[in-house]
Amino acid sequence: MIQDNVKIHDNFSLEIKSIYENISEKKKTTYNTLTYLFIPNGLNINNQTYPKTKFYNDVKVYIRYNASEYTIDEILNLKTGPLHQLIKIVKKISGKKVSKKNKLEFESRVKMLGAILNNTLRIATSFLKENRKLDTDFSIDFFKKLKKVLVIYRDLVESIEGLKIDEELKNIIKYGDEYISNIINYYLIDWLEYYKISNIEKELLKEVITFIKEEQTYRKAQNFDVTNNKDFFDELLFHKRSQLKKFIESVLFLNRDIRKDGAFFEQSVFAVAAGLAMIFSTGIAFYYQQVYGNFTLPFFIALVVGYMLKDRIKASIGLLFVSKANSFFYDFKIKIKDSGTNLIGIIKENFTFVPFNKLGPKVKKHRLKNKFITADYNLMGEQIIQYKKKIVIYPKKFGEEISDNRLNSIVDITRINLYRFTTQMDDPKKEYSLLKKGKIINRVGNRIYHVNLIQKLYSEKGVEFKRYLVIMNRKGIKRIEPVELDVL
Repeated sequence: MIQDNVKIHDNFSLEIKSIYENISEKKKTTYNTLTYLFIPNGLNINNQTYPKTKFYNDVKVYIRYNASEYTIDEILNLKTGPLHQLIKIVKKISGKKVSKKNKLEFESRVKMLGAILNNTLRIATSFLKENRKLDTDFSIDFFKKLKKVLVIYRDLVESIEGLKIDEELKNIIKYGDEYISNIINYYLIDWLEYYKISNIEKELLKEVITFIKEEQTYRKAQNFDVTNNKDFFDELLFHKRSQLKKFIESVLFLNRDIRKDGAFFEQSVFAVAAGLAMIFSTGIAFYYQQVYGNFTLPFFIALVVGYMLKDRIKASIGLLFVSKANSFFYDFKIKIKDSGTNLIGIIKENFTFVPFNKLGPKVKKHRLKNKFITADYNLMGEQIIQYKKKIVIYPKKFGEEISDNRLNSIVDITRINLYRFTTQMDDPKKEYSLLKKGKIINRVGNRIYHVNLIQKLYSEKGVEFKRYLVIMNRKGIKRIEPVELDVL
């Protein structure tokens, strides 16, 4: 199963986040995705101006485990859950000399609790917004349980502080405390904003405000957000929070070993091409040597012509391979490994421009839906980028490094920077005139461009299509709108 969404990452980048589940514990799981970008011809993006090298410079891919899903009750009570696993390793490092293995496990448990709690709060927030009529008692009970998690964790911080162990270990659990405080503060404010526009009881509103104030008091006491007076724009504060987020969530990160796909076969073809060209050239040389003998003008001319043809034969076979390689090979093969160098999976990716008539019939129909002009499609003119991925997940070593039996999926975050698309755009504001009550009125309107994005997702459960409309101007991406597709 593929969970997929597209959103704005920054002014010029869109983010495609795909979650691939490891379905089988014995067999590998395979997914294929095709992403099409339909770009107006006026933006001057084509196979001449936008080759593979530029596209891959504009694409960033991040691969990590997807944090396991736990309810707040399971975090508190489940003996195999992340909180009790952290308590267990704290007891280990409290009673004896800390081994390297225990240090690594302690760091991993602190990070894992932070990452899982973040996921729990994210799911709870989505549930809150999707189910507007929530029971007040249920919400208040959730806050009480969340506070209980904080009390247990901060008791562990105090117990670690009193031990005669490396300062590095003390700092790790403090970093976890600050990270957890950051995410709780973030989601509480999100809930408060939602509560203010919803018709909720005053008791619940008071409860969340009290929780936020309590957490802010604790943060101030711990000097979490202290910066110097020169940090007027909170640069250091944001940088610190960013580094902290990366540190805690690094427990989910996976390493990428990127190599060109089909490199061995490519070199083999080039070697065969060189051999065939050499056979041809040598054959010509032997033949004319027998006919005209050595050191004659015809023999000399035959050698020169043979060398010229040899060079062209080798180059032509090489070009033929390159032109046909897209049908058999991808551009890159990425081996996904955990920190213990276990092979988790493989991702292959390929970029190319494709003509409209080479698209599948369903992709064509989905693209032609909601046309603004009913004229022939080719008259409208678009360049089409096809970005293809193949994802294979190997179950044997999946999650072995983390030892979490609920870990069942990886996240592929692909960010595509569209800045190059904006260089040929008109000014974002355009003047136009209209006649109103006998007077000419000059007005200013927004000049926008539409980049259509269609995804074709293959999984073991079948094929799924999604379409998004990326609305842009020269200043960047204004918004992304999902397009509802017809059932074909």
